[in-house]
Parts: sequence; C-alpha cells; structure tokens
Amino acid sequence: MLKQVEIGLNESVELNVSEIDAESFVIRSDFGNLEELADSINSLGLIEPLIVRERQYGERMYQLLAGHRRFRACKMLGMKKVKAIVVNVTEKDAYLIAISENVQRKSLNPLEEAMAYANYVHKKGWGGLSELAKNIGKSPTYIHMMIGMLDLPSEIQEMVAEGKLKPFVAAELTRVKDEEQMQEIVNKIRENRPSMRQLRSIIKEQRMLQTPKETYLRVVDEMIISTRSCLINYDMSVNKLEGKDEYYNRAISFRYRLHQLLDELINERASVRNELELSGDNV
Repeated sequence: MLKQVEIGLNESVELNVSEIDAESFVIRSDFGNLEELADSINSLGLIEPLIVRERQYGERMYQLLAGHRRFRACKMLGMKKVKAIVVNVTEKDAYLIAISENVQRKSLNPLEEAMAYANYVHKKGWGGLSELAKNIGKSPTYIHMMIGMLDLPSEIQEMVAEGKLKPFVAAELTRVKDEEQMQEIVNKIRENRPSMRQLRSIIKEQRMLQTPKETYLRVVDEMIISTRSCLINYDMSVNKLEGKDEYYNRAISFRYRLHQLLDELINERASVRNELELSGDNV
C-alpha cells in the first residue's frame, strides 16, 4: 500500500490539537457515533497515532491525513495533545493516504468512495484508473464500476449510499440511460429482489424498448463522456513537455483535433435530440 513503509519507519510525536487542520483531506461526511471510541481512548489512550503532514501555509502547522474519527474523539475528551506520525508527502500522495485509510477501515459509504475516486482521477487529474487501483489495492474494473455510479440519478445514488442498493446492482443500472426506464427497474428490484441474472434480463428487456434513434443518442452521450476523459488525460501528457517549442506546438495541434471532435459530438447530440422532440419520441 502507498507509503506504508515510509510511514512505518517514522516515529510518533506529540502534537498540539490546536496545530492540526482536520478539514483539508476529509473524504467521508458521516463520522458516526464517537462516544464508544472516545471511551476507549479515555481508557487505553490513543493506541494508533494519527497521520499528518506539515503544511506550507495557513495558521495550523499540520494537515490531518488519516485518523479523522480518532482526532474528533480526542477533541471530545478535551485532549490538548495527540500522538501523530508526520510524513513528508505531496498533496497527491496525501490524498491517496486518506483514501487508503478509509478504504481499509471500510468507513466510507459507496457514494463517498466513488466520489473520492472520481476526485482523484477526473477533478484533480492525478492519474488514471490503473494507477489509482494499484496504489489502493483495488482492481481497475472496481474503480471504474464505482465511478460509474456517479452518472446515476441522485435518487438512485442516495439508495446506494443508504445501503438500499448494492454497488454491483447500481453498476448494472448504468447500462440504462433513460431515467424513467431506470426507475421502473428500481421499482422491480424493490418489489421482487431479482437475482443478478434476472436483473440483467430485465435491463435487456427495457433497453430493447428504445428506438434505434434513442439508442444512438445514448451512445453519443457515452462518446462525449469518453472524449472529455481523453482530453483530461491528454492534457496531463502534454504538460510533460517543457516550454512552448516545436514539439509542444505539434502536440497541441493533435489536442485541437480532439477538441474539434468533442464539439462535433455535442452538435450531433443536439441535432438528434431535436429530431426526437420533433417526432414526439421520448428522450
């Protein structure tokens, strides 16, 4: 796992609670009931140190990377000092440590986990699915499945977050692009609790109800998403070229073609959608 060797070699130190910023690398939104954890720390002390890194700016000297529940429990107890391991890592590796901590402890709900992965890959642009998967001990297929859940309607995302729908079921639902059809399938899941084989059959039946033009529109949507993702990864590669010399300009010319393709796909989507509206078909 990322940085485990380096972290293991560092000795813990005593830090003032007031010196630690606990908000910079928060991945989870619900920390649960902290009273039992606080009672344990009160009785046995903080057995497992927090993991922090020194910050270069701001009022507080350290950023908390791992141990957010333990930190909050210590504050509940009114502790002035806590044991912590200080690591010297980049913001990217700091975020990976935060993800790894939460994944290992299974402290994230599926939606929080998916958002953490998407933030690393797409928003921050720190690396692809394979790199992230390798660093946190998951498969690229698993990472792709989790990120795919973020394309689902908010109501269904909430069901996944609350444990009413399993992530692997949600992954099957991402194949259905029509929200009304998706809601029908979710209703059937609630009523009948089908097996995975039965669920795939239901999804196939719903997708067959689409007209060829509707199916084409869904495919264009997927192509737009793929092209945008490609642009992000392309920019990361181009940035490795130093200066704006001949080779940089040549690389940028290819990017222009990719951006042109994206514009054409967006225009194609608008055209097909307009045709569907004029024909009175459902979109």
